[in-house]
Amino acid sequence: MKYYIGADIGTTSTKVVLFDEMFQNLDFVSKGYRTYQDKAHYAEQDPEEVFESFLQAVEELLNRHEEKREHVAYMAFSSAMHSLILMDEKDQPLTKSILWSDSRAEELVEEFKKREDAGAFYQKTGTPLHPMSPFFKLLWFQNNTDLLKKTKKAIGIKEFIMRKISGEYVVDYSIASATGLFHLQDLVFDEEILQELSMVSSQFSRPVDVEEMFSLKNLEALSRTKLPSSCKVLIGGSDGCLANLGGDVTEPYEAAVTLGTSGAVRITSDRILLHPEGKTFCYYLRKGQYVLGGAVNNGGNVLAYLSGLFYEHPDHFYRDLSKNLLESEPGAEGITFIPYLYGERAPYYDGHLFAGFVGITPRAEKKHFIRAAVEGIFFNLKEVLTEIERLHGKISLLKVSGGVFENHEMASILAEVMGCEVQRVDAASSSALGAVRLGIEGIRLNTKKKEMFLPGEKALQYEENFKRYQKITKAVVRLKYLLDEED
Repeated sequence: MKYYIGADIGTTSTKVVLFDEMFQNLDFVSKGYRTYQDKAHYAEQDPEEVFESFLQAVEELLNRHEEKREHVAYMAFSSAMHSLILMDEKDQPLTKSILWSDSRAEELVEEFKKREDAGAFYQKTGTPLHPMSPFFKLLWFQNNTDLLKKTKKAIGIKEFIMRKISGEYVVDYSIASATGLFHLQDLVFDEEILQELSMVSSQFSRPVDVEEMFSLKNLEALSRTKLPSSCKVLIGGSDGCLANLGGDVTEPYEAAVTLGTSGAVRITSDRILLHPEGKTFCYYLRKGQYVLGGAVNNGGNVLAYLSGLFYEHPDHFYRDLSKNLLESEPGAEGITFIPYLYGERAPYYDGHLFAGFVGITPRAEKKHFIRAAVEGIFFNLKEVLTEIERLHGKISLLKVSGGVFENHEMASILAEVMGCEVQRVDAASSSALGAVRLGIEGIRLNTKKKEMFLPGEKALQYEENFKRYQKITKAVVRLKYLLDEED
């Protein structure tokens, strides 16, 4: 029997998972690391700490499974997108690993959007114009420091780890396609975009396909993990794309909806689909497959914020959530919640948008505010799904994951709001599984039957409420720009 390790390099921890030949999850180890926010808008991690956490996780996992160690065929990588590390001539970091959530380039992005050719950058790369993009991070360094002149390589966190264990600077097409620097059709770093930064392609890692295999050459890694010298390293892809593959979201009528602290809606397409207004992303999954979607900033974090406003003990918010939803009707007594508490990515990509309750009357009670908040968060996801359907066609099945959907009423309301079937799935290790699946063709996932939620008689009412929500959000966006002009 052969075994496989899926390593998922996330923004809070690295998770390594041991799979057998039938893709059964046998065990996992997760190791966290610190995020440094030393200045306003900064979000960074120490790449050496991330690498050490990765080694510790693999070491601990294989110490639990000594008898399987010699039978590990390969280790496959998934990684969070949009990270950036500048490396010097001695292959040492000039910076920490700058995360997607670092927003220091926000003002620069807003100015860039005013350019007549701004949309062409998205149309080439599939990466929305947003501070998360490594292109804008590099532009910030160009405008504010002299570090780019000292930079041998500009890489992401997975490339840092691949360099450590394989000795090569390599980047997979999936991660590269989320940098804002990579031509999605031609699969090369775009020379015109690099010229904006006064950089050349040799300052970036060599692009390779997601199934590319490498040898494990790092002596410390071999010594600590005791992996066999025959064990290969499969470079893999990005976490969002691989979550679709690992979660078996590959049919044209399916979409994945994740809602944790933040959220996302993603589909798998057999062709590149680019939004005329840049409202969705399009990233490379593997040859002939792309992942189209939109990520949102506002999800469980909004509920966590409101729990502290409405309850002296915030955990009581979740204790009473089902009761408050069951005792209130769709439409929340006329209240509409605009959920942009933390700015927003899709579909507006504006970090300065704000949240608010609209339509408050003396009849409003706590339960109505809570229902309005839930509906607003779901309407935001529906707005993203609507933009995806403009390009792709109708979606009839949503495979949903995240702690929010452990609540039965929440999953049921989502089905009504979206107007389609909702299937609750366990996606805890889907990115790691997706990475492992890249190396093996023809084995179907052994998925258990999941709980299903169907839209009912309230779906039509939610559709009308969604139209009202769209009118209000458009008014809020216009109001924000009017206020900006006055300032």
